[in-house]
Amino acid sequence: MFHCTATDKKTLHGFSQFFCVLTALVFISGCEVEVPVEESIAGVDKILEIRKQAIENKDIALYKSILLPEYSSSGVPLDNVIGDLERLFSTEEQIEFIYQKAPPSIAMNTARVIHMIEYKLTPSGKSKKMRETIHLRRVNGQWFISGGIILGLTL
Repeated sequence: MFHCTATDKKTLHGFSQFFCVLTALVFISGCEVEVPVEESIAGVDKILEIRKQAIENKDIALYKSILLPEYSSSGVPLDNVIGDLERLFSTEEQIEFIYQKAPPSIAMNTARVIHMIEYKLTPSGKSKKMRETIHLRRVNGQWFISGGIILGLTL
């Protein structure tokens, strides 16, 4: 027969409390912190504005900074997107990028924006309008475009 003293009971109680706290910390560390929807919308809007700025300034480095390194859209890798933009940026013309502000659809760490976009070239006056569905992903609190950029932007 096993007999517990008061000291044994305190030690056992202390160990069980420690184990419960440790278990709770492991569980919590695996959970994502919920971000308010308004903050997520602002983060997505910021990425879309940076994209506009990068296109209009023909700034490939800035554009790359908002793309998820693992970007892939229907099997189209990131290198194809960059190559397409480099061809567009090589023109002597001024590029104006217009996009219709649309509310993003947000689910945890992913977002989708369906909107109309237009590329306008000056002075030639060429333009191209299209419907685009951009996919974004939040990684470590930062939003990135993860898919959906339309290729073949020869105007």
